[in-house]
Amino acid sequence: MERLVIFNDYANIEAAFRQLSIELDDQDLVSYLSEGRFLVEAHAFVPVDPRNAYGRDALLERLWQAGYVVYDKLGTIVGDGFRCNLDVEITMEMMRTAEVVKPDIVVLMSGDKDFIPVILELRRRGIRVEVAAFPRHNAARDVMLKASGFIDLERYHEERWANEEEAEVPLLAGLALVDDAKDSSMATDEAAFLASEIEEKTVRDERGAGTQDPTTAP
Repeated sequence: MERLVIFNDYANIEAAFRQLSIELDDQDLVSYLSEGRFLVEAHAFVPVDPRNAYGRDALLERLWQAGYVVYDKLGTIVGDGFRCNLDVEITMEMMRTAEVVKPDIVVLMSGDKDFIPVILELRRRGIRVEVAAFPRHNAARDVMLKASGFIDLERYHEERWANEEEAEVPLLAGLALVDDAKDSSMATDEAAFLASEIEEKTVRDERGAGTQDPTTAP
């Protein structure tokens, strides 16, 4: 089985998912990218807003729980926002992985063209480099062209959405069957109640017919 290492440029991926109004399930995405392969390690690189240094603690914990080795970096304030570039850290870790781990495949979750030099270097070393991104949103054309392969995250979303819809169908059918069973049960109970009422009325009528008025008796 091919050995795989994943690198997640989280700012790039998170921005694309948010722009497309798609919920980002970190653990599910890792499972999708590593399907049929042996996942050696997954690395996530997360920028942190210096104006709220602890604001991403919940996210960092969730990424650790999803199986990532997490690298966070405090950015610097620029005007009304902040800047935090993790390209150097990602590149250095990719090179270290190529030297030490020697995986068969590296998946880079980013469409940033700044990674083209390290992509080509890993390819020269015999490592297959796949880029996972949204082709019309966060993937530069040169990155898609120069990587060994491209994983279209739009297709990932479509497949997952289709699976969710298919899962809802038997659930709705099951609920309908429960409702039908309830209706059937209620109908049965009502029929039994009516039958009981009719039976009691018949008994009362028979008893009434058997009791004669003394004044009319022969």
